[in-house]
Amino acid sequence: MKKIIIILVLLTISACAFISYYAYCYYAPPQLRQPFQTPQHDDTLRIAYIGDSWAFMHKDHNCLIAKLIEDSIHRPVKIHSYGICGLTSKEIYENLFDNFDFKQFFRKKGYEYCFISAGINDTYKKMDTRYYKLSMDGIIQLLLYNNIRPIILEIPDYDIQKAYNWQKSLRKILRDISMYINDTPVDCKQMFREALDELVFEKEYENKVIIIRYQTWNNNYNSDLQRLYRRDGMHLNDFGYQILDSVIAQKILISYRRNNEPQKE
Repeated sequence: MKKIIIILVLLTISACAFISYYAYCYYAPPQLRQPFQTPQHDDTLRIAYIGDSWAFMHKDHNCLIAKLIEDSIHRPVKIHSYGICGLTSKEIYENLFDNFDFKQFFRKKGYEYCFISAGINDTYKKMDTRYYKLSMDGIIQLLLYNNIRPIILEIPDYDIQKAYNWQKSLRKILRDISMYINDTPVDCKQMFREALDELVFEKEYENKVIIIRYQTWNNNYNSDLQRLYRRDGMHLNDFGYQILDSVIAQKILISYRRNNEPQKE
């Protein structure tokens, strides 16, 4: 009997916690748009990495991608990475306004491009795709307002099943409730990829953003989990960052050359 009571209490607490969290998640973030940076007037191309743990862990690889781009455009390139582990897309958006360190990261930098790693934790925590679309729209609008070209990471092919299995019991209960409410499977990655495409189409962002498709660098699931990911199956290893950065560098170079090629009279 005691076990039954304990289980009922835990379920009640879990349900209350989830309802509160769910209500918080779907409170629409304010679509604030304001200048974040002062343009620089030197010859340096500045690129930002923002988002979750993928941006946080990129700091050790900034020099490599900078060199890849410098060798092609013959201009100084500076890469700055700032991420916070565990953030969902909405939390990344809110931190752009509310987190002092995040705001200072952008101030007076003069970035031309910004790589965004957002949404991986949305799939991990089984958020609704509407939550993701609304948050990504806010991030994109803010960057475009500041004349920064967004580079968006499409949800990579990480081991989402392992990530689900490794969670503690209480968190797994919350994920199960969320999956039931949102009618999503454990592996909801493709749903979020399609949601990003819907957002880009609906808001006519096709020529304003760059999307790093997962299949351009992460297209062999079993092999890539061994080659590109850490043991947790959710975060990139050093080689994984090299592969991803090479694709990002190519995309930036294509955009850069298109924007800086001589105009035909």
